[in-house]
Amino acid sequence: MVYIPSATYRMQVSPSFTLKQLREQLPYLHALGISTIYSAPFFCSKPGSEHGYDVTAPYDINPEVGTLQELKGIAQELKDKGMGWLQDIVPNHMAYHPDNVWLMDVLEKGPQSYFYTFFDIDFHHPDFAGQVMVPFLGAPLDEVIKQEQLQLAFGEKGFTLNYYENSYPLSVASYKELLQEVLQLSGDPEVSDLVQKFEKELQLFAEESITPAAWSNYKKKLYSAGQAQPKWQKALSQLVQHINDNEADLRRLLGQQHYVLCFWQETEKHINYRRFFTVNDLICLSMERPEVFEQYHHFIRQLCDQDLVQGLRVDHVDGLFDPTTYLKRLRQLAGPEKYLVVEKILEGEEQLPERWPIQGNSGYDFLAWVSNLYTSASGRRKLTEVYRRLVPKAPTNYEQLVFDKKMYILKTQMQGELENLLRLLQERHLIPLEQEDSWRKALAILLCAWPVYCIYGNRLPLSKDEMQVVDNAFSEARKQAPDLQEQLDHLHTLFTLQPDDTERQKHDKLYFVMRSQQFTGPLAAKGVEDTTFYNYNRLISLNEVGNSPDIFHLEEAEFHERMQYRQRVYPHSINATATHDTKRGEGARIRLNVLSELPEEWEAQVQKWIETSKKYTTRPSNNDLYFLFQTLLGVLPLDGEVDDTLIQRVQEYLQKALREAKVKSDWSEPNEPYEQAMQDLVQQLLQQDGDFKKSFQPFHQKIAHYGWLYSLSQTLLKVTCPGVPDVYQGTELWDLSLVDPDNRRPVDYGQRQAYLQEIKKQEEQGVARLHKQLLQSPENGKVKLYLLYKALNRRRELQALFNQGDYIPLQLQGKHKDHALAFARRYQGQWSIVVTPLLLVSLIKEQVLPLGDQVWADTALVLPAEAPAQWQQVFGQEQLNAQGSLPLANIFKSFPVAFLTATK
Repeated sequence: MVYIPSATYRMQVSPSFTLKQLREQLPYLHALGISTIYSAPFFCSKPGSEHGYDVTAPYDINPEVGTLQELKGIAQELKDKGMGWLQDIVPNHMAYHPDNVWLMDVLEKGPQSYFYTFFDIDFHHPDFAGQVMVPFLGAPLDEVIKQEQLQLAFGEKGFTLNYYENSYPLSVASYKELLQEVLQLSGDPEVSDLVQKFEKELQLFAEESITPAAWSNYKKKLYSAGQAQPKWQKALSQLVQHINDNEADLRRLLGQQHYVLCFWQETEKHINYRRFFTVNDLICLSMERPEVFEQYHHFIRQLCDQDLVQGLRVDHVDGLFDPTTYLKRLRQLAGPEKYLVVEKILEGEEQLPERWPIQGNSGYDFLAWVSNLYTSASGRRKLTEVYRRLVPKAPTNYEQLVFDKKMYILKTQMQGELENLLRLLQERHLIPLEQEDSWRKALAILLCAWPVYCIYGNRLPLSKDEMQVVDNAFSEARKQAPDLQEQLDHLHTLFTLQPDDTERQKHDKLYFVMRSQQFTGPLAAKGVEDTTFYNYNRLISLNEVGNSPDIFHLEEAEFHERMQYRQRVYPHSINATATHDTKRGEGARIRLNVLSELPEEWEAQVQKWIETSKKYTTRPSNNDLYFLFQTLLGVLPLDGEVDDTLIQRVQEYLQKALREAKVKSDWSEPNEPYEQAMQDLVQQLLQQDGDFKKSFQPFHQKIAHYGWLYSLSQTLLKVTCPGVPDVYQGTELWDLSLVDPDNRRPVDYGQRQAYLQEIKKQEEQGVARLHKQLLQSPENGKVKLYLLYKALNRRRELQALFNQGDYIPLQLQGKHKDHALAFARRYQGQWSIVVTPLLLVSLIKEQVLPLGDQVWADTALVLPAEAPAQWQQVFGQEQLNAQGSLPLANIFKSFPVAFLTATK
């Protein structure tokens, strides 16, 4: 039977939060109702890595994080508690770093390396003469050499080229020339004898493949000889000094390497390895090769075979050449009982492929659905008008903006990737060689017009759904470039089979289709998530990973349809509301959605705040100010308290946001005066300007009130809708964090444990009194912790109901029937009902709670004919008796969201 978590808890293990520290939290998490630890990658990674996605060695646990023995201890404790472990793995890429032994072996041995084909490197690229780029110089190579920043060195690891803290191995072929130069520089007979000895041994490494261990031993002998014989050590030192003092010799040595050191910005124009998005220091793997899959997953297989992990989460499945085949191999490797999910961003109506042998995805889709449910439909037009009035130069066509930003990324940061795809088409004779510029433009237009991250077809003809995506892409491309119809029509044929296609043509077409999809994803991520989302600021809570401001709102019926589909197809997909990738915390996001219910008041406030800001600076654009004011509304705690830490967090966030927007500043060319003006403004508004605070604080308190109530609704839906609820570390209290690294700040588990103990004690003294205390002091977040504690534990008790139960939309009747969402879950004799309020701004006044008769009047929940009559409140002790319906005044008697259970 497949392991299905009842609830996961995402933990960012790192040197700052080790396995030992994680183990200390297990009793608390078990008491909270968590069934499964959901860990960030814990494999060996770059020194000091706080996220783990820059893996250097997938065959061991990062010693900065912990040990295998510690993991085994945790596994046993989890087993004793009936808990499990879900491990994040990173098959798409590894760190381009000297600690990456496999990659350094390629740099050192070239085609003689066992790992030569492990990385997605084009050694036949015409610009690089068989060398791979090492694009980590802070300036062009000529300048680096002139500044003497690049130095030859010798040590236990042999000869290396050192650039600050980075050290790259010299090629095996270099050693023969270097030994000859030692001989010429020294002239000592003892040194001469050693040179002859080492030259003779060097001949053993002229074979096709060089064993890493044998070569390592050779280098150690060279080093040990120096330790034993001072003359040899002196001779090697003279050699190193001579080359470092002689630019011509250093350049000649550089030319003998299997790699070429270059300025990091060169990858914006040409590149001969595939990278993760546009991150130079993450090099992608050729995971489609069976030997790469086996070697990379060797340790992962051990973890599964020894039952140290019960599930795997696959990072960036879109980056793989053939995700479908990869997942089939992974399922075979992990076994039928492991829980497998993939990180997948779905666009609009896109669905996860149903044929994949997995349990679902990591929950960005659920996050978007809940957010759109809690955005007012009527606010779309009004907020659009407000945005246009206050930001006259604001983009008005979101889809066109997305296309334009993708094109900007393609031209400025991914030109090399575009050229590589164009050359692929030319070399495989899929396009003619003439009119190259037209074909380049047509290909660029197509990539930017792609409506989803990618398709997954690994055979031609493509499926009907895949061809629909292809057709939509070409339809948009033709609108964008009516002058390139001929080229686009031809490119369209590459996604289909023609009667006269040869086997070779079929193969080449399919290769292009699959290869192109490894770049549509990064282009979407960089163009949309990391650029458009910082430019289109109408309502930034919708600018979220997995969501789109173009969707804005989901009707209740649409939400129900998605939940029913989820229950049918991927009932165990993860329900996330916050992840390490989200642009802002779940509490900040849902709070900002309240603006869609208050567009007029929001406009009046922003007008005042823009004028106030001009007292301090006229530098910021209205668009950036509009972004800033939403950010401040989202990040301030419920009590509105501002301290130096919060100021610093917002200032650091603004620097990142402005550079991601790529309008007034950029990562490659930071506009520091502009950034500083924005950062100074934060401090001036929040700590110095009394008029601003007098205006800002009441409005903040108002939307924060509705926001925390919606946050409770969001949390309850996550726990009870089809899927596996996930709690991102620390978000059992209010989550008002900003984008990473802000959302990876240390979590105060001592505080959370103390709160949970308090809640348990107070519950024993009377639930009504507890509810009153929690609701009167929402600022401490205990009310959310209480909700999670009660809901997760009841869910764990009724796991069969939530794993397999039907999802049944329920109807409401009465005066306020449009102000709540309700559904039932049913499995055999078990039932549950969930009711959450909607559109509270027009239902209750500020600071009023949506409780009792005065709010809900005659509004009632209509029950299915077969539903039980007796119901138990999960948040409380009340028993409710239904006579075909349940009044919302009774359901929401003492708590603003409802979770009822019953047994026939």
